[in-house]
Amino acid sequence: MAGILLESGVVLVPLACAAVYIVVTSNKLLTAISFAAAIVVLIVVRLRYHYSSGARSDVIVRSSSQASTPPITATASGKDESSKQAKYGKPKKNKSKKKVADLADRPAPIRQRSAGSDNEAGEFDEIVQDARNHCDIDDETIERCGSLLADTVTPESTKYDSELYGSALAFDHRCFYINGHPTWILAADFDYWRIPIHLPSLAQGQRNVIGASDDVVKDVWRRVLLQYKATGFNAVRIRFHWGFHSPTKEKYDFSANRNVGLLLTLCEDLGILVIACIGPYIGDDVQGGGFPFWLIQRDHIRLRHLWRSGLKIWDDRFAAAQAEWYDQIIPMLVGHEVVTKNARGHGCIVLLQLENHLNSRTSLNLPLALQDETRLLARMARERIIRVPLATNNLCWPNDFNSFGSKAWAAAEKKLRAYRIIKGPYYPDVSAFSVPDIDKTPVDIDGVARVTKGDNVPMVALELSGLRSAGGNKNLSDQIESALSQGLSAFSIPAFFKLANWGNIASTSLTANSGGNDETSAVGEDGVFPADSRSARLVLHIVRAFELQAASSDTVDSRPWISRTKHPKIRGVSIPMLPKDAVQVRRQWEHAPSADSTDLDCNGHEKTCLITYVDGRSLEDAKKELGFRFALADAPVSSKSGSFALTGSLGPRKRGIFVSNITVGEGKGDEKLLLVAASKEIYARISIDHGRAEVWMCAEESVQAGQLFFHGECQVAGHAEVEIVDIDHAKNQKFSFVIPKPGVGVANVTSQSGVSVHIVLVDQQALDTLVVGYGSYNRDSQMGLESGAHTAAAWGIDGMVINTGGNSVELPLSSLSEGKQGFVISQSRPKVTPETFDFAKNDGANSTFSSSPFIWQLSAISNADGDVDAVAHSEAQRNKMTTFSVQNLEQRITKWGSLPWKLLPTLSDLETMDQINIMSWQRDLGMFAYQATDVGFNASHVLYRCQVHLKPQHITSSQIRLQLNARHRCTVWINGHNMSGHETFHGSENTTSLKSSIIDALKHPGSAQGPDRWGGTVTYDVTQFMLLSEPDAEEGALNEIVIVVESYGMGTQAYGLNDARTPRGLIAAYWHGFNLIGEDHDDTEIHDQAHDSRTEQLKTRWEICGVDVTQMPQPFNSSGFPDELEQDGWVRALEKPLVHNGWSTRVNVDVDAGVQWWRWQISASNAASKFRDEPMYLRIVGRATAFVWVNGVLLAKHRADAEESRVLLWGGLLGSSKSALLPPTLTSEVVVMMYGWAKDADISSGIIAKDKMSNRNISVELLLTSSR
Repeated sequence: MAGILLESGVVLVPLACAAVYIVVTSNKLLTAISFAAAIVVLIVVRLRYHYSSGARSDVIVRSSSQASTPPITATASGKDESSKQAKYGKPKKNKSKKKVADLADRPAPIRQRSAGSDNEAGEFDEIVQDARNHCDIDDETIERCGSLLADTVTPESTKYDSELYGSALAFDHRCFYINGHPTWILAADFDYWRIPIHLPSLAQGQRNVIGASDDVVKDVWRRVLLQYKATGFNAVRIRFHWGFHSPTKEKYDFSANRNVGLLLTLCEDLGILVIACIGPYIGDDVQGGGFPFWLIQRDHIRLRHLWRSGLKIWDDRFAAAQAEWYDQIIPMLVGHEVVTKNARGHGCIVLLQLENHLNSRTSLNLPLALQDETRLLARMARERIIRVPLATNNLCWPNDFNSFGSKAWAAAEKKLRAYRIIKGPYYPDVSAFSVPDIDKTPVDIDGVARVTKGDNVPMVALELSGLRSAGGNKNLSDQIESALSQGLSAFSIPAFFKLANWGNIASTSLTANSGGNDETSAVGEDGVFPADSRSARLVLHIVRAFELQAASSDTVDSRPWISRTKHPKIRGVSIPMLPKDAVQVRRQWEHAPSADSTDLDCNGHEKTCLITYVDGRSLEDAKKELGFRFALADAPVSSKSGSFALTGSLGPRKRGIFVSNITVGEGKGDEKLLLVAASKEIYARISIDHGRAEVWMCAEESVQAGQLFFHGECQVAGHAEVEIVDIDHAKNQKFSFVIPKPGVGVANVTSQSGVSVHIVLVDQQALDTLVVGYGSYNRDSQMGLESGAHTAAAWGIDGMVINTGGNSVELPLSSLSEGKQGFVISQSRPKVTPETFDFAKNDGANSTFSSSPFIWQLSAISNADGDVDAVAHSEAQRNKMTTFSVQNLEQRITKWGSLPWKLLPTLSDLETMDQINIMSWQRDLGMFAYQATDVGFNASHVLYRCQVHLKPQHITSSQIRLQLNARHRCTVWINGHNMSGHETFHGSENTTSLKSSIIDALKHPGSAQGPDRWGGTVTYDVTQFMLLSEPDAEEGALNEIVIVVESYGMGTQAYGLNDARTPRGLIAAYWHGFNLIGEDHDDTEIHDQAHDSRTEQLKTRWEICGVDVTQMPQPFNSSGFPDELEQDGWVRALEKPLVHNGWSTRVNVDVDAGVQWWRWQISASNAASKFRDEPMYLRIVGRATAFVWVNGVLLAKHRADAEESRVLLWGGLLGSSKSALLPPTLTSEVVVMMYGWAKDADISSGIIAKDKMSNRNISVELLLTSSR
């Protein structure tokens, strides 16, 4: 930074002198020119610093007094990982780690409190010592050596080695090639740290031990990942959470639900690809952006190099902290890359994402990030033996590509590089970007290539967001369809599946609501798909069915067409009733030409497949019949009418994906069946009979009308009619025009060579539940990558999943299967899990599919003897809620006096505290509190207590007032009287840029993102609740004030904002109306108002308590109340049932009693085990704040201003029965903590007396229900 300041001074000082002279001479034109020149110089200097921040290529951090030792790492086996890291070839020069300096040898002059007992002084010393430990980073020395990063780390030095690893993983501007096969990377975010895993130790009242077997963790993850795969995703983006793995400084945990190796191995077993995002910053949806709390505490480290919001200065300490995280996480990934052959024969990681949203820009599109940030991360990744391509997600479409500012600065940067004023830019292997709405702002591949300098690099959107709203992503299917039609090679959808946002990982999102914990995800925690998500699932099924042909495609107009083909092929598609840009046609690329033909792939298939994307949202009627015109390759280019036409409709989506030139069957030439064109969507494509036949799933005519056009004379039987035709542009050729009949059924199309296509026509209900089995990307297996991309298909019951091989089906054990028929398309009889279900051939009861040997129907549930017991099943379903019993409803109250209070320093201590430079103190008059973050109180609540003794002679005013400034929600009790409280919080709806975030934060105190302006003070009149002693008493009457402050989460360091250390807790407290100086001072001193307002604070006793999350093995699993695991003090509570079915009760929350707790046990009978996936919700109705635990896991909270909340306790289609709760056959414990404000009490007296307060209760209803 010294260089940039010096450079700025050398240039700006003469300009400033010239400007002063010009102003004095009153030359307005020269004045304007001078100011413009100054601005230009500032911009040039800023760009120079952006491209070269002065960072060195080697950064070493050592303790000033001790040798460095590696951090302690906990793994699944419980062994130290330091020896494991060495074998991955980590550079010796960077092996040094940060270590806490020995504070015992340092002089620590601490001034004792001028008043108070020795015990008080001891408490103060403890606070100071704790704070000193938080600043150990100051005692570490930083050594910088070597040349500049900008000179040594170039795109070529960190480039992916395609020559060495290209056979396993390659890419171009069309797609990725895995083992030579064209592949889309269709991903959704899988945040494993959002899934609550049962922690037995917490249920038993212990904080420091966590236990969960790998089998339990694997079972939970497996069920969720199978749902991802059944939806159509072939990949997941996994964001590795630094703070989740490092709760305490120098300690890392990779065991149990933090077992990264277990997760990656599971992905390999399931055939799921992985985009690994290792941060360290992972997103703005988690507290602190994913940084560990112990790192955020150290306010001398500039997180993400941010000095102030919008201004970065390189920080070697932060770079060293990043290196420590990479030293821990990267060895867990090495060996699981797709280019690596491991014990399972293949890896799963295809991309390694560095950081996230790093290159935020100002409104003028000036870059805020430092190019050296990405350079350093890329170098660290390559030095730690990462072999897959490196990717970033730093840009946003279209603002960073096509806006006027981006183009202007791109031109300016080009000129500056030409004159060698700035260094050359750094680009990783793949420069991915975020797209807020790709449907409204189409992506231009040329525009992307111009900015990223990647002419032959795939377009990758690592955050394809779309428009979110309550109830799900309303246009998610449109986003996916638009992305593929525009040529994106890979994308990831954030929060597609809602995984329980438990604990304080993202505090503001922890709030429950009427539809579950989060309504903005596409699929809720219970796994039920809303309508648009079901449409998105169908889109994924279609494109995955033809991935081999469609992934490596170009737009038809982008290159010339090969006019001659061996067989009649379609070269163009048009729909006259729609605008031209509503029909996007893409053609397969000749990626593997054989020796005897330029138009055959390696299997002898002609590479001429067309994928037509049709957007008919401009149509008023979704079922309106459209005319599809198809032109054959041999047809004259001037022919506007095409070669032939088909009719069809688009269905409920008002969009369609149609294929042409598709071959079926093994062999060469005439031995295959050719689908020339289709106006009907094909949702599933299963190969059977050793490749001699395929099964296609289509919608029946009332859902989506259309026809299929095959080459040759085909025999058609079943639910379709055929017409043999010939056309002008294909002489001596015959074609079969197949027209499906109305309704559900199966149509069989057989060519003269015996190759068959079985078309299964199903209704909308079947399509809504359709799931498909996909093959693996194992390099040793071609399963799922030949002509039949799917291995099996199932429909009829929500929550069904199919294993990789297609020979096993898993069903949910819930009432969702009641009275519904399930069907599976499979070559052989599939195995069913659980064993209480089974599949059999159709016995004639349902004749629709009875003649099809490849369709298996779900049989009725059988009892232990194997006999059908459908009656008992229905009876159990009607009584499913009564199979669970609730026992031992108990309650207790938090006792303020028993909490572990610590004394806070006062104004007299501020000078000493500043001398040792430990905390970010505020010098506001009368302020006692410091940041909750400074002492690790980053859970939801921080508690404060003030004790003051008052006599009548201390009173100086007719009113005693208490002023409080807190973040975010404050509740006040004065001598046991609830004073209600206030909330200082503003959740902005427009914080997607630096400028909007800062402006919004300056308008409102308590902003969720960005700087928090110093405001929000609220005054409480506490006169009638304060106690006074007799005038002649030796000591004044004791007054106790308790303040509970609920934090809605920390800042995230997003969009160039330096807000992770924004104050939380009680920021300031002021007393007015009394004077504690007393008779020990003369009248002049007493009436000195300035002196009085300061010294009256000194005899008030302020204390703080909470939970130090930096000392917890799971820092996100706490409400902040130290007694949340208390096992004593529970008494029997009276149940007040509200409904006859199920369990319910009404509880009264006494607002004056403080914080109250309720708990009960849920036991399940053996019959309930048949419905272990039955969702169970806790419904909370009432105007009280409530936090919910299940077996020690903090699941969700209910806001006092919410009418109703529903918390998913267990069950659901995502298989969460083993996550938060024990298996339902055992006993589980539910704990609910509640408190409220007096203004929300159901009954309150008109006049409140000091000695009596009654009927100040908030009625809250608690109900267990299985309905959403």
